[in-house]
Amino acid sequence: MSAQFTILTVCTGNICRSPAMERLLAHLFRDEPGIEVISGGTYAHDGEDMQEPMKRRIAEYGAETADFTAEQVTPEMIDRADLILAATGVHVRDMLAEVPQAREKIFTHIKFGHLLEDVGQAAQGGSTVEKLAALVTVLDRARREAGAADEEDVVDPYMLPESVFDESFQQIREPVEKLAEVLGLQEQLSEQ
Repeated sequence: MSAQFTILTVCTGNICRSPAMERLLAHLFRDEPGIEVISGGTYAHDGEDMQEPMKRRIAEYGAETADFTAEQVTPEMIDRADLILAATGVHVRDMLAEVPQAREKIFTHIKFGHLLEDVGQAAQGGSTVEKLAALVTVLDRARREAGAADEEDVVDPYMLPESVFDESFQQIREPVEKLAEVLGLQEQLSEQ
């Protein structure tokens, strides 16, 4: 059965930030049917595994790290995704240059987290897939009503000290945990 809701996470090389976003979200939704989480890079290190310092943090969080292979994000991936979370505003602009009609479903990861703070808990009824689909619409509307706000970027830790990986992972983790709260799935993350 194919997924009913696809989340695409994007960074530059697809070896640090977007794999962490992908694996934390996949961990959150591991027991939810119909949700697929994938990732790609705008300048991917095609075929490479994720960077070891990020892999360690993902594993310590309780998420799966096996069988990862970096790949280039494609217009088809952007088109197919129902929600796209990008590490930076530059990644958003790069994807919109290729697929301009995807604007409503693309957010920077941190902006997505900030928008979630104003949502409260999502509607109780319906499946997680239905809640996610409704949430994308609500957050896009909230973003447009707020006007053009600065996009906050997830720091790129590639080839930098462990402290930068810590900062980057924290920036990735917080919106995922906020999403779990909004969807009423906190227990999914606490079962680490």
